[in-house]
Amino acid sequence: MISGMSLGSREYCVRLLPKNILLAVREGESVYEAASRQQVRMPVSCRNGVCHICKGILTRGQVETSVSGLKVSVGADRVQEVLLCQTWPKSDCEINVENVYARGELPVKEVVCQVSGVKQLGGHVYEVRLSFSAGKIPEFFAGQYLSLHLPDDAEGSFFSIASAPGGREIELHIQADPHLAKALEIVEHLQQANSVKVKLPFGKACMSGSADSELILAAAGTGFAQMKSIVEDTLSRGFDKPVSLYWGVRQEKDMYLRQLADSWERDYPNFRFVPLVSEAIDDVCTRHHDQMANAICAHSHDLKHSQVFVSGSPTLVFSTLERLEEAGLKRSSFFSDVLEYTAPPEK
Repeated sequence: MISGMSLGSREYCVRLLPKNILLAVREGESVYEAASRQQVRMPVSCRNGVCHICKGILTRGQVETSVSGLKVSVGADRVQEVLLCQTWPKSDCEINVENVYARGELPVKEVVCQVSGVKQLGGHVYEVRLSFSAGKIPEFFAGQYLSLHLPDDAEGSFFSIASAPGGREIELHIQADPHLAKALEIVEHLQQANSVKVKLPFGKACMSGSADSELILAAAGTGFAQMKSIVEDTLSRGFDKPVSLYWGVRQEKDMYLRQLADSWERDYPNFRFVPLVSEAIDDVCTRHHDQMANAICAHSHDLKHSQVFVSGSPTLVFSTLERLEEAGLKRSSFFSDVLEYTAPPEK
């Protein structure tokens, strides 16, 4: 077995070079299917009638591959080109393949977008729509975010992308309360501007492939934007495992797209929406943090076989993680952008 990875019976370790990405490939599963299951992105265009995009070079190991519709066994005793959607490992392998991206990994690009719309959704939350040039489809995974740059603003401000991947237009939700001076400045600028510069994508708490387990999504306030992208992308793919969305706000009026979330529950039998209103009156009150974890644990989730995505304050994220780990969730199945830039609180 290739060093560095221990797998159970009837699984093989496939190392994708030159990035050194490891895949656990089940018996009878193609390399591409395993990559998709583990949210590793690789080039494939079978559905568009374009073949040979997912080609790689087998440099070690034994596989079965399809030749003229028949499976044949090939080894790495000579240079062997294989198509990863039609390659089934029969041993641990190494394959050279270009343009492969691990979870949440895409090249960050700077783009000037057209401001196609700004409208108030509810409370002080604004929906911003940005359009890309004809023929330009922004590359990002559901759940990722971007940085938006006003003139002379090199640092930028970060916002979750609320729309699913695949379209020319992206959607943002910006909370511009009267006391949030920078957010107000951004909204006022976008209401007058024709274009704006953005950089994208950022974030590892995202869906970079097809999931094969229950999804639990938890958001506070405008964290709903990140979950909206994941929900719309997942449901559009025909995902049939349970999907639960917990949306926590302090007051009922803060649930600015309640009707949309209700419509998902009405239209998709596998989707459940759980609204949470804490009526917290200030930032000192942390009752809503416990409320989120309590609500998730109160439902009959199989936490040992679930993926959990949480968007909110560090306090909310770490308190939810701690509680769900106690209830059986594996830490490797918990995703939040907060984990990338904030250390857990000391006990």
